[in-house]
Amino acid sequence: MRDNATDRGAHDTRGRRHRRWRVSAALGLTAVLAGGGIAALQTAGSPASDAPEPAAVVAAHSGRLTPGESREASRIAVDAATRPGTAPARGGKDAKKDTAGGERNAAGGSGAEPLDTRRPPRAKSASSAPDSRAEVQLYDYASDTLITRLVDLRSKKVLDSARQHGVQPPPTLTEAREAVKIVLADRRLGPGMRDSYTTQTGKRLTSPSQLRLQSMSFLGSRAKGVDGARKVSRCGEHRCVQLFVRLPGGKWIDTSRIVIDLSARRAAVIGL
Repeated sequence: MRDNATDRGAHDTRGRRHRRWRVSAALGLTAVLAGGGIAALQTAGSPASDAPEPAAVVAAHSGRLTPGESREASRIAVDAATRPGTAPARGGKDAKKDTAGGERNAAGGSGAEPLDTRRPPRAKSASSAPDSRAEVQLYDYASDTLITRLVDLRSKKVLDSARQHGVQPPPTLTEAREAVKIVLADRRLGPGMRDSYTTQTGKRLTSPSQLRLQSMSFLGSRAKGVDGARKVSRCGEHRCVQLFVRLPGGKWIDTSRIVIDLSARRAAVIGL
């Protein structure tokens, strides 16, 4: 026969468990309200991951895209390459019909390189209802074209798409790291970059992730001298970058005269 103390202990244990559940549920609800649904997947007990969020919580607001929405929008836009001709072209006279097949990223892998994602502009007269659309910029290294795709995060479809030649937005960190790989693979430039790193840090340079990188797009018209202009004559049509390389201790490696042609996967030293 159970005594009253035992019953009270069991009741208190259940009560504490129920109170903990209510607090957890309240925190989860707060996260949903504050984070537009995305943060709730992490705050309410689910582990963070790169897996696409469920459609029910994707694009549940009209503000800026969350990191999860940006990842999902990029995935939809890149995957469009497996569905050629899914969207008509739009844009100016340089835009062409988006055939999408055989796209390549900066590393030469399948699928165009994601550059940027954003919420598309809305007319001032538009309602404030949640917008499930996202605009994704990608660069196709197979054809040297800038792609802009409008995707719907709920339906997972590409709504519109356009391609343009000769347009070079700022490079991403992924592209900057790929440029470092090209420099390190160059038999003239690679040893110098490795030696500079070792001299300043006492360690070996084995990966671009060891460097603090900034980069900018480079156009061939910036080169001075006949020889320099010849080396980078296709930059603008090709995806070319300049690197600004900082070491962990704060010092810089001078790469100001190196131009990396990501499309052709080669580096050139020029006068500026």
